[in-house]
Amino acid sequence: MKPLIKWAGGKRQIAEELQSRFPADWNSGTYFEPFIGGGAMYLHIAPENSIIADANERLIGFYTHVKVQPNELHEGIQEISESFNSLASMGIEAKKIRYLELRTQFNTSEPASIDSAMLLYVLNKLCFNGLYRENSKGGFNVPFGQKETMPTLLKEDLDSVSNALQNTLILNSDFEETISYANPGDFVYLDPPYIPLGESPSFTSYHSTGFGQNDQKRIADAMHTLRDFGINAMCSNSETEITRDIYTGLNISTIQAPRMVSAKASGRGSITEVVITNYE
Repeated sequence: MKPLIKWAGGKRQIAEELQSRFPADWNSGTYFEPFIGGGAMYLHIAPENSIIADANERLIGFYTHVKVQPNELHEGIQEISESFNSLASMGIEAKKIRYLELRTQFNTSEPASIDSAMLLYVLNKLCFNGLYRENSKGGFNVPFGQKETMPTLLKEDLDSVSNALQNTLILNSDFEETISYANPGDFVYLDPPYIPLGESPSFTSYHSTGFGQNDQKRIADAMHTLRDFGINAMCSNSETEITRDIYTGLNISTIQAPRMVSAKASGRGSITEVVITNYE
């Protein structure tokens, strides 16, 4: 299954490589993914029993409606899409104005509502490079991506993800709360916002509270604790000295991964990432 939305750090192109590093019995218990993002890893492995979560309330609202109201969600997205595409002959400025109207509607909608879910999908397809970013007040603020048309959402693609979610518990929670439900025999895959590379700008504002080094240290501590309780965990992150320092005492290996979401074309391409595990 392919992800419905684009998300920074998506794992679709390296999902098979990452899965090869899972413990052999990863699917014998419950699979946990506390930073679900675009869901590429989750959709690739299609776990039998799973708990997915994210601190971003609107993102979790989207997945909840994909699970419980796929028909209504599809109809609403199609309606917005047709309205946007009807501006085809009016030029890019008219489309930008419409995009900004949709962005305002999104920011003023209830985060758990189906309207928010519809608009999250639409904005993800129309905004600059599929980014999701919030300002300090929690408002989505990514500019228009100069798109001529809104791509069609195939009903079968939406239904496939909806079916996969039927045996999945969806939580709007911090990762520590999410993994507190894990038991020996379960497997946890953590894909947090990455530690910034070098002097490059930090892109951690997937939600208004951000995600900093102290949060990375919380993940490292949690992975040690999970190991003590017999729970296997794996984490993806950037290859930096800070990363290796924070995750000292855990097993660290490298992987080549494409960077598909970047503000500049020069920032896209293959980069080295680390795979951190609390097991051999």
